[in-house]
Amino acid sequence: MKKWFIGKMVKNKFWTPDRVVTLTAIFISLFTLLVFAKQTSIIEKQSHLSVMPYLYIETGYNPDKDFITLTLNNYGVGPAIIQEMKISYKGEIYEMDFADFLQTDFFQNDSIAVLASASIDTGLAIPANAERIAVKFGGSGERYIKTEKFLRKLERNEFDYEIIYRSIYDDAWRIRKSDDIPEKL
Repeated sequence: MKKWFIGKMVKNKFWTPDRVVTLTAIFISLFTLLVFAKQTSIIEKQSHLSVMPYLYIETGYNPDKDFITLTLNNYGVGPAIIQEMKISYKGEIYEMDFADFLQTDFFQNDSIAVLASASIDTGLAIPANAERIAVKFGGSGERYIKTEKFLRKLERNEFDYEIIYRSIYDDAWRIRKSDDIPEKL
């Protein structure tokens, strides 16, 4: 578009110094916004990982003192909050913890001695680097041997467990006997 101004023709220029400065400022602002969004994402991820629980069930054998323990350990850096506990045995699902499962009728004839047990109920929080003894078996040399046989019997009869737990940020994981590593849900 041409304008006539006091006898001379003046052209409208798009790339005026004001527009260059304005567009540069807009570009820098958008770039800053993208960097800020990326940093926020990284900080959020780091925050979730800084409280990540890592549950693992271990079987401990102590033949010198004649006992065997099943222990739920939290090797993570944050508390693990139990949401659900299931046991699978011979194709049946039992929504109970180990101690209650071992007291069901079909185990009474195995004559194993449960020396101690602790429930693993919904809402239980296991602190970071802590453990909870689920069941402690044994009591004598004979009972220790019976307990070993009993645990092998469980293995042969498709024994499995599933524990679903979460962090304080409600990130959820599942551990099973059939998997060594917690699975993020």
